[in-house]
This record gives sequence, C-alpha cells and structure tokens, in this order.
Amino acid sequence: MTEAIFRGISGRLHRFSVHRPHEQFGEAPAVYCFARPGPGGRGWTPLFLSRTGNLAKRLGSHEQWPEAQLLGATHILIHQHDERDAREYVEADLAGALRPAMNGPFLDAELTEAAEEGVVRLVWAA
Repeated sequence: MTEAIFRGISGRLHRFSVHRPHEQFGEAPAVYCFARPGPGGRGWTPLFLSRTGNLAKRLGSHEQWPEAQLLGATHILIHQHDERDAREYVEADLAGALRPAMNGPFLDAELTEAAEEGVVRLVWAA
C-alpha cells in the first residue's frame, strides 16, 4: 500500500502517502499520522495525527513514536501541504472523523462546526 485516503468529518477526502518510519523525510510542511494496518490487513488505522512545518525536524525523534509502536504503528502517513491554514483544516477535519487513540478527547461540537465552516479552532483539550 503506497497511499491511504481518509474521509474527514466534512466529507472531504484527504490523500496520504505511506512511509516506513526509518525513511529520510524532507523539510516539507505536512499533516502526518502514525498508523497501523487496518483490520484484516486492509487500509490503515491512524493512532496519532498532527501537523508540522518541517517533517525532517519533527519526525527525526518524535516523542510519540514509541507509544504508537506499542499500539501497533508500523508506518507514517504523510499529507503534504505548504499552506499552514490548509494543514490546520486537514488536521481538524480528520481528527473529528478518525479520532486517533493518541490524540485524546475531542470537542465534537467544535470539530463539526469548524469543518462545516472551513474554520479551524481548538480541536482537542489536554
């Protein structure tokens, strides 16, 4: 599997490339997630979802990767976007729909409203 497509809470589809964690990542901005193979080896189950302005710097020694591995993560999925607003939108849209286990509790009303309006707001509380 070289690609993964996820539907956000807005209904929009977001395409990710699939990578092994040992790969060298460029300094590109992107939305990324740590994922394990889905049920029966079909598709992907996102465990952690976030965004960064520099993949190489952020993924070089990510503090969440060991925990993700304990939950079965085998790959890193990348959705490249240069614009910060676009990355924030994609992250919020997918967080509401996918609810990655490592991202914590979500504010459902905020997510739904933000995705429908195309506006990014706080999408989870610590």
